[in-house]
Amino acid sequence: MGLDRTNGAVNIDSKPSNKPGLESSLPVTSILAEWVSSVDPSAITTSVRVKVNELILDYLGIAAAAAKTSESTPPIVAAINSLSPGNPNGNCTVVATGSGYAPHVAALLNGTFAHSLDFDDTHAPSTLHPGVTSISAALACAESLAGSRPDNDRFLLSVMVAYEITCRLGTELGYAAYSRGFHNTSTAGIFGAIGAISVLKGLPAATVANAFGLAGSRAAGSMQYLDNGSHNKRLHPGFACHDAFVCVALAEQGVVGATRIIEGKMGFLHAYSPAADDMNLSRLVNGLGSDWRFTATALKPYPACRMTHCVIEIAGDMGKKYPAKEVKRIEIKLKTANMSLVGERTPNKVHPNTEVDAQFSAYFQCAHAWLYGSDQGVRAYTRLDNRGIYDLSDRIECVVDNDEPATAEMGCCVVVEFENGKREEVKMKYALGEKEHPFEREQVEKKFRACVGAFWDEDKVAKVMDAVNEICEGGKGGVKELMALVA
Repeated sequence: MGLDRTNGAVNIDSKPSNKPGLESSLPVTSILAEWVSSVDPSAITTSVRVKVNELILDYLGIAAAAAKTSESTPPIVAAINSLSPGNPNGNCTVVATGSGYAPHVAALLNGTFAHSLDFDDTHAPSTLHPGVTSISAALACAESLAGSRPDNDRFLLSVMVAYEITCRLGTELGYAAYSRGFHNTSTAGIFGAIGAISVLKGLPAATVANAFGLAGSRAAGSMQYLDNGSHNKRLHPGFACHDAFVCVALAEQGVVGATRIIEGKMGFLHAYSPAADDMNLSRLVNGLGSDWRFTATALKPYPACRMTHCVIEIAGDMGKKYPAKEVKRIEIKLKTANMSLVGERTPNKVHPNTEVDAQFSAYFQCAHAWLYGSDQGVRAYTRLDNRGIYDLSDRIECVVDNDEPATAEMGCCVVVEFENGKREEVKMKYALGEKEHPFEREQVEKKFRACVGAFWDEDKVAKVMDAVNEICEGGKGGVKELMALVA
């Protein structure tokens, strides 16, 4: 392995095993720790600045909307406040909630809010949401270091590093990790969050490695939440951020973490995914600092599981042309990997009773978009008991697509049979927001305004966007000023 110390780029030149779980496996934990400790802001390119700007703005809008509107927010905030009544003990901000929180608590709440609406950014190759852990940890840590005030490029770098670690680990875990019952967003996300905190604090590689080692005992996120549409899912990235701060604090004080926690025979990759034969440890670390794979992260136009987005877009378009009463049957063809999450014909998917179940229901999302359009945002979840949606959902069937290359990644095929005997088929390979089907800057700002428009006036909206621009374009304003605006 070669590590270019001038810019922190990683290139592999040695030949240990590329498979995790072997004594001779490539030492990726050490490589990642060394990279985190040495990566330099000179690695930030103009195109990456633009991307991170959009990711941060998107994150803030979603977190604010959930803080103000999500039904799970009041009990979660009440529970956290009950642990330290009258003594928040910190200087960190929770978006649209207030300030005075300790960093690990602020990150817990912000991470939870940013994930609550299922509106947060998605990295398709790793099947996870990288921003909720990456940005939550970076914002809280930067605020907590107010005395030293990390410069804006150091903050941007911390976000980039967090995204990159999360996305690369998630890619190796693959979708197979879900079949084992783990949620990649949080299991991989804790390592990315540690990366963000470590970059901002300027920690040495040994400390970063110990924090990673400790995180191996905290990486968690059970997919059992699908059984009843529980709030576990929303808390997953919050828990990951909280525990990332704990792991870093322990490592800073000399607590020893497990070595080889990522690649070891009982380590993260081997334990959390059955896909070890498909993993490639060289791929995991090669190009770190130069090949920013997280830039494939897509913003979401709809507050629902990414696997339903092509369904929503197709149904919204078809609903403009054909009244639902003319529809005899709708068949939704999904990738095998997506079927279990959004397409199984279970009562809580066909007729969901909770927001989480509806977010993971191709039936509800298709019927709702057909009847009300694809631009309804979170208003969709005020219609869980809508009779029209209920009736149309009964005419929908989800099946495994036997022509999967035509519905790559999060794509789908929708086949509609009409009462008059007509049949229409629409295929969509890439969801809106992917580079092949882009979500333009104008749409990013429109989404942000839609998220916060009910409680922030246009003057505040403009100031928040300007503050994000200041951070990402080298202005004088920093994280402290931004968080004061969004408190």
